[in-house]
Amino acid sequence: MGCGPSKEVGTKKESLNLSQEAKNALVSHGWDKGYVAFGFSASESTAKVAISLPIAGVKDVTWVTTSFDDSPLEDIPEDFDPNMMTPGSKQKLGVKSELFSLITGGYSLMPCLAIDGEMFTKSDAIVRMLADDTMDDSDPNKKKVLELIDLSIKYSDDIFEALKHWGWTGLHSAQDYAMVDKKNYIEYGNGNKSEEWEKKKTDAIKSLMDKLEETLAAKPEVNGFFIGDSLTLADAALINWVQSLEGVTGLDVKKHYPKCYQNWELVKANPPEGSLHFIYGFPVFCGYVLAANKDAREAGFDINKYF
Repeated sequence: MGCGPSKEVGTKKESLNLSQEAKNALVSHGWDKGYVAFGFSASESTAKVAISLPIAGVKDVTWVTTSFDDSPLEDIPEDFDPNMMTPGSKQKLGVKSELFSLITGGYSLMPCLAIDGEMFTKSDAIVRMLADDTMDDSDPNKKKVLELIDLSIKYSDDIFEALKHWGWTGLHSAQDYAMVDKKNYIEYGNGNKSEEWEKKKTDAIKSLMDKLEETLAAKPEVNGFFIGDSLTLADAALINWVQSLEGVTGLDVKKHYPKCYQNWELVKANPPEGSLHFIYGFPVFCGYVLAANKDAREAGFDINKYF
């Protein structure tokens, strides 16, 4: 097996330190050349990578759909639900499988991106790497792009804990954790965290969303882009936050962050390449989250009390 996750150097992400066995596996499956992305692009994390690659000018990408189980690598069956596969992928592989664990050095989380046999993890870190590598230093927007990506990186861990706490745990608990590793969710959910902990996580949400609201307010008009009048890698890094917070935690984004909400509506009206599966597929899962958390929210387990 591999030697575990890579080191973080500031906000830049190094490739995973893979074992020779893992490198051999990449070679044997033809994943050691070019760009090979592993993930389910309807998910909030994988969507960032799916959207960032075309923005970075990467057109030739092999996608391997990563499912939420331990299924071995296989060609996608003809009758496979298209809503559960990343568009354009020919193969699928379970996130809990031995092969996925091997080629990610035990990381075993989606998304992952292999570039000429080097494996990279964490969606925002991948987006930042692409921005740093593909944007010219003379580009006046590069500094702004990197600052917004770094902002997402700074608060991402706290906000994803909030998503687990006020949303995903209720769903996965109702499903007896069939799609996920129970140990990653059981400590979250109604009654499992202190008010102090909840306030810390909502403060992280406020720090991110307040800055995004300010960024949009400083523009001449809200136009669907965080910088200028065209798509940048900052938009890829930030693509999920409105839909995730609204659909998973139940936050009233439209009320508390109207410009971010307006910007998201414009994004949906003109979806970036790679975003369709997330924009139209992810809300299906949000509906399941809403149903699973309905009683708890009505009883007062409501994130909006902190806003």
